[in-house]
Amino acid sequence: MAKVRTAALLMAGLVAGFGAGVAHADDKADFERCDGRQHPGKQPDGLRGQVGSTPFQLLGGSRDAQTIAACTVALGSPRLLPTQTLRRAHLLRARAAARLHSDDLAGAVADLDLAEAAAGPLAQDRFYQRSMGVSLTLLRALAAARKGDVAAAAPLARQAIAARPYALEVQQVASTILQFEPGGTPGDLLRLDPDAATGMLIREADAGNFAWVVALAPSVAVSWPTEPLPPLALALRSPDSDRLLAAMMVSYHIAYARAVTGDVAGAKAMLAEVRQRMAAALPAAAATPVPAATGKDAEKASAALPALATAIRERLGEFSERYAKRIEARIAVAEKRPDDALAIMKATPMPPNAATAELMSAVKAALPADKAAAVGSFEPADADAAKARRDGLVAVIPLAMIAPETPRSVVDYDRARPNILGALIGGALSMGTSLLGGISRTDGFRSTPNADGTVMVEFIGNTPSQTLVQEMTLLRAAEVAKAAGKPAFVIVKRNDYMRRLVQTQYGREISSTPTGYKTELTIRAVDKGVDPARALDATGVIDALGPLYYEEKKPA
Repeated sequence: MAKVRTAALLMAGLVAGFGAGVAHADDKADFERCDGRQHPGKQPDGLRGQVGSTPFQLLGGSRDAQTIAACTVALGSPRLLPTQTLRRAHLLRARAAARLHSDDLAGAVADLDLAEAAAGPLAQDRFYQRSMGVSLTLLRALAAARKGDVAAAAPLARQAIAARPYALEVQQVASTILQFEPGGTPGDLLRLDPDAATGMLIREADAGNFAWVVALAPSVAVSWPTEPLPPLALALRSPDSDRLLAAMMVSYHIAYARAVTGDVAGAKAMLAEVRQRMAAALPAAAATPVPAATGKDAEKASAALPALATAIRERLGEFSERYAKRIEARIAVAEKRPDDALAIMKATPMPPNAATAELMSAVKAALPADKAAAVGSFEPADADAAKARRDGLVAVIPLAMIAPETPRSVVDYDRARPNILGALIGGALSMGTSLLGGISRTDGFRSTPNADGTVMVEFIGNTPSQTLVQEMTLLRAAEVAKAAGKPAFVIVKRNDYMRRLVQTQYGREISSTPTGYKTELTIRAVDKGVDPARALDATGVIDALGPLYYEEKKPA
């Protein structure tokens, strides 16, 4: 990674970090306002306390300026000892994130340079490299992407993936950056999180990346309601109504993308299916009041609900048809019927997003010059698409703030046992003779076979890093696959949880501190070559994560 470190930047960092000023009476709080941790105390690395409701989780508006100011005070405090280099880098990273969020890209990059300089010899430490090092790389990639420098951002995103390929947050941030690269790929995010395909597809559709939408379509499970929705389902936002809306939007995105990429038959087939599914799922107009509690006001509300449900149903039908008509117009362009496409556009209001921008551009290009002017301008839609892309880069900044790892939070590499890894690869997986992260195989882990042949693997850990828990669960999943005699496994479903200690005062939350994490992976062990887009190689996972998490069993 290119490192820009001028003498001026280094001097500024030294002045900010080592200034011998007088501590403010309340500058202890500035440390927590900056990076969420307590003031450093006497601990060698300065990482005192667990991260609570940190500023980089609550970025935006005036909070950015408050975070930057707090970080500046903390960095100049004599409470931060010269030897506490990891905490100094941690504070500088927090300030960089706030500046990145507030669009001060130059300031963010300068702070990232200072953070790397502050780390010094730590940069060669494997714990630092896979946590803070990867985090700084991702933030630098986000800064480059925000500037529109995809040529610089994409290699940095791939560098982060290569350093930590099985970290969910790394894949999420990197895939958001790689969407800007023509012909880019989403990395291995879909292998780690099957539900990510839906969100990614919607994001790519919003950004106008229709080739990616088509590529992602096979990975997205579209779930339509199997029966007509109850009359009030749409008004009350039931799970069935949410499923209907999600299925409708995903299907429309895929249908339009197919029309753009030349799959006219596929677009027509999906459009017909959506219309059929919507007709079958939408509730009939509610004509009679729904029984309600007694009382005059309750009776009035009960009588009004059917009318509201009917109005929402009609609005949804109109909304759906706008998307359907847009697909018809794009199909007309693909079939060299631009006049028909123009007629549809004139008769139907189009959603102001990237697909409409693409449609207008395609119709203009297909029409003679004297008719093209009738299409109108598509700048507002382009602006919306660009904003969606920028918003995506901002939204993942908190995910890039990977918790620092030290020998205190991760097992020591020097205690790794290659012979244990060899035994595992050989299939001796059920003896329970190794430790995982210093925790007994029976402590925190659970594997539950399901009736459909899948296995749910879960792990609960009190580690300060959610990423560690996720990787340890993945490693256990690889062991389960090998124990089943299979070389690979597919994550069918995943759930990640955080346990927090919340303190309140007069009913208002005043602090929230993570106290542990849990990851659940429902996996299916598979043979080599099955579902290659989503399968994870069990041996590859063990080879990558084993040297970190396996520790020699201590004598009794």
